[in-house]
Amino acid sequence: MFGGMKMDEKRIEENLNRLKELIPVNHQLKESLKKRFKRNRWKKIGVAIIAAAAILLMVFSFGIKNLQDNLITKVNAEELKIINQISFISLGNINAGKIAEYNGTIYIPLYDKGIYKYDNKGFKKIIDKTSGEVGISLDGTKLVFTTRTSDGKNAIYIKDLKTGKETKIIESKDRDTYYSDPGFSPDGNKVIYTEQIIVPRETHGFEVKESNINAIDLKSLKVTKLADGSCGSFVKTEDAIVFERDNKIIYKNLKDGSEKIIDEGKNPSVSPNGYYIAYEKYEPQKEKVEDMNVTVSMNNIWIADAASFTTKKQVTLNVPKRIPPEVLKEKIQNYVTSSLYTYYWPVWSSDSKSIFVLKNLNEDIRGNTMQLMKIELSREELTPEEVVKKFLQAIIVRDEDFARVLMKNPPTIMTVSSPHPVAYEILGSGTEDGKPYVDASLTYGYIMNGYCSVNKSRYYLSPDSNGYIIDSIKDLGTVEFIEKNGTFYKIENNVETKLFDSGEIPKEILPDNLNAHSTALTYSPKTNTIFFTMQTNDRSQSRIISYDISHRAFKLIDSLENTIIPDIKVDSSGKYLAVLAYNDTSQQSNTYVYNLKTGEREDLRSRFEDTKIEEISPQFWQQDKLIFQISLKEGFLYYVYDPYKGQVLIP
Repeated sequence: MFGGMKMDEKRIEENLNRLKELIPVNHQLKESLKKRFKRNRWKKIGVAIIAAAAILLMVFSFGIKNLQDNLITKVNAEELKIINQISFISLGNINAGKIAEYNGTIYIPLYDKGIYKYDNKGFKKIIDKTSGEVGISLDGTKLVFTTRTSDGKNAIYIKDLKTGKETKIIESKDRDTYYSDPGFSPDGNKVIYTEQIIVPRETHGFEVKESNINAIDLKSLKVTKLADGSCGSFVKTEDAIVFERDNKIIYKNLKDGSEKIIDEGKNPSVSPNGYYIAYEKYEPQKEKVEDMNVTVSMNNIWIADAASFTTKKQVTLNVPKRIPPEVLKEKIQNYVTSSLYTYYWPVWSSDSKSIFVLKNLNEDIRGNTMQLMKIELSREELTPEEVVKKFLQAIIVRDEDFARVLMKNPPTIMTVSSPHPVAYEILGSGTEDGKPYVDASLTYGYIMNGYCSVNKSRYYLSPDSNGYIIDSIKDLGTVEFIEKNGTFYKIENNVETKLFDSGEIPKEILPDNLNAHSTALTYSPKTNTIFFTMQTNDRSQSRIISYDISHRAFKLIDSLENTIIPDIKVDSSGKYLAVLAYNDTSQQSNTYVYNLKTGEREDLRSRFEDTKIEEISPQFWQQDKLIFQISLKEGFLYYVYDPYKGQVLIP
């Protein structure tokens, strides 16, 4: 937007303010305003409220489930540790709004489509009415959401999740009145919301004439004004609210009417336990790039104490957007840009241990892309092993911003596309010259290619505010496995060793008349076994085979008719194998998980009977849990499969 412009200090400040306003808002509001404009037949209009391109990109990393996180004992916000980031939903070009979560189930409003429920059974529409925002009661039994009526007015509804009944609790008196930011009081007896009067300007655009925070009593339906501002939330155990006004986060005592500014910021959200506030914050950051003065409008998510106001802490680590090479060539003196990501609409999880945030990638080449990210917080510090686990997961899913958080001096480029990492394993830990280290392996592979490699590294760490941070990485060696013209090789220390020819595979496993070639290969260091596929040239049959290197023994795992297998992945224990299979007859993909001891096969597609899946594929092994992706008409979702318990989970 501002690339290539020469600016003095005044214009830099003006553009910084403009960048701050590039925050997604209620899509219903935007569309309603646009329709009103068309109705009045104005030729030109600058809409003051800019909506985001909400494409939810599917990259993610997963939480540490074995950590005994305890937020019941209250600590200051600055003492909370960031133990993980999870980005796990993509919804293509569909605009999504402010979400709600309860006990692992996520409710997502998709503009012009309705409100959907995302849980371990799939992705299902539960409300047909269009909405830009949804909230949930503390007991998880009711949803509250905003919507438009058939005559263009605005309304707030409550849905009882047990009975399915939807009840309208308030409707605007005219089309100039808009509702947003609905949420329940801690006791569930009231709904807090923002009421705004928005009217056309005489020249162009719109202006907000009033912005009030109201509460409606659900028994009497009496409306009470609580404050001037927007985005209000009740504070549990306190007769108080937190809200936004004039880019300030404000705490108001409802008993005496006193107000206190907590920080600058937007869109505050109070944790269900009443301890903390999460909010968006924009800060200018000045840098010198070559001879150019660069000012970045840096956007991050912060948390603060909800009642004591003692401390606050930044919980995301944004970076500046890349400056285009052509701009650097122009020798511009002053340049204003945005951060690489825009974080907005933070929402606390029902257990107050995590924050859900929409995260927009501001990229010029591919366009803006959106992720739904989960930030996990804990009182406990990450151990060296846990830091390395999180780092390897971030590398696998290309979540470079979180990987940078875990490194003291991160490189500019941290991930590569081919070969891509598909699994990791923690091998051990210790100290060297008084410095803690963790040894780990990272497995790489290709799609539709007989290649696999395992790289071992030693990660040196030092103490950090979150526990530990990676100082440096030492390469401990790589072993590669490759198939060339029917012969399988192992390559280590630049020495190539032949393992076997396809002709050596027993005829009862691979008959001579099949005329097959290898399409996928992976290796288990734990069992010293390679797993590979042999597919007939006419694509009529694929066979999954294992080869125990130590005992030079072959084993047939499965034979699939009219199926192509482009990818296989083995877990860190060598006990389970994930297979991506495309069936030529049904024209659909399947993800199978094999128990290598019993031979049992789990079809993960069958776990989603009520969800119309277009594609399903294994992504990587989180040691002993499989991370897999399903593709829908609406977009992409990630799931976790625990083969030891036979459970499908959401991140």
